[in-house]
Amino acid sequence: MQMRRRSFLGTMGLAGLAGSTAVTPAAAGSITNFKPRHDYVRLDEARRRPVLKRELFADPVVIESVELLRRDNNCLYRVRSTDGAEGLAVGHPFIAKVSYPMVPLILRRHFEGKDARDLDQLVFNAVERNLKRQGIPLCVHVAGIEFAILDMLGTLADVPASRLIGEPTMSEVPFYLGHHYRNLRDLPPEESLPLMDRDAKETDAKAIKLRAGLGDNLASDLDNAPGRTEKLIRMARELWGDEMVLMIDGNGSYGVTEAIRIGRILEDYRYEFYEEPIPWDWYLEQKQVEAALTIPMAGGEEEFGLHAFRYLIGHEVFQIVQPDLFYFGGMIRTMQVARMAEAAGLKITPHISAGGLGFLYMLQMVSVCPAAYTYHEFKMFNTLDANGTIIPIQSKGDPFGSHDGVIPVPTGSGMGVMIDPDYVATHTVFEA
Repeated sequence: MQMRRRSFLGTMGLAGLAGSTAVTPAAAGSITNFKPRHDYVRLDEARRRPVLKRELFADPVVIESVELLRRDNNCLYRVRSTDGAEGLAVGHPFIAKVSYPMVPLILRRHFEGKDARDLDQLVFNAVERNLKRQGIPLCVHVAGIEFAILDMLGTLADVPASRLIGEPTMSEVPFYLGHHYRNLRDLPPEESLPLMDRDAKETDAKAIKLRAGLGDNLASDLDNAPGRTEKLIRMARELWGDEMVLMIDGNGSYGVTEAIRIGRILEDYRYEFYEEPIPWDWYLEQKQVEAALTIPMAGGEEEFGLHAFRYLIGHEVFQIVQPDLFYFGGMIRTMQVARMAEAAGLKITPHISAGGLGFLYMLQMVSVCPAAYTYHEFKMFNTLDANGTIIPIQSKGDPFGSHDGVIPVPTGSGMGVMIDPDYVATHTVFEA
């Protein structure tokens, strides 16, 4: 089941790699110029195609109000149309709490009074026309507002929100477990791996992502204990055998030389992909690592710029791109990245954080995502909000659950769930 980059690229039918610049181990730490591997004209054509299916709505759906609801650290988004339709979304579990004034101060005006059928342009304006405020703190709120609008529009059209932005490619989403990130770094493998094994058995997971290095995004080349990462890599393969698909995330722990050293150990133990060993915005250094290894590289969760993904895909810095559904500003923008990845013959697996309704938004996105990777991030059915309170939801379709390493895609309208009105009522409208 393990997929090396050579076979990965072979299955994609890519050509023209012979002209790319290679990095030898001896030159891995040097500055090297790389030529683009993929045609930017094709990428631009892919990302510019409309996303929202405007044709599903014959008449305008005018957004009357965009409200931010707060209770201590938690944020909800509620949108209403002039015809009385409503949509709800739950904010990011730990970033929304520090940047929430952006909603009434700068974001609401980009949506109120506008036709929701123009959602592509509304999201573009909210991000790109806030030049001095761009970044993850802004994007998490753009995403929250977008999710609420998609919830409203899906309910109006009586279709899952995913059907508003794409065609179904799967009814069940294969997942990889990507949680226990602190335990995997802070505890010795003898203690951390049994915790993940317990949850793998509970969910019947077929794929697991582990954690390498200190995870400081500083290229410190440090670990929480000497040799922990190498031991974790080996013990995980011994514990689960070749039937389990294993990946690992460096979270920017390494410089070029150490990233390559760890990467070669991963290749020896047949790991599926190697995620962000280099700090996220060290593009050239990450490319040097990519060129020196055969294991597929994954990354992009910290990116908030569409043009950055254009570069990362065009230069094939990663074979698997991972825009975060919140950090990157929602599903419209993520679909644009997915279309560029598809045009380049690469893959995408959106990133999600633990908590909130991240797993729900992931299922909606992935179910219609072109160029979807085999497995997608799942951190258990954890619906704790930013206050640590369980978000009471009821599925509009079948109950949520996992079986045989997959999760069925929600079939109900909108985001597929109803959020308990009594829970919503514990929040109050915030006005700056």
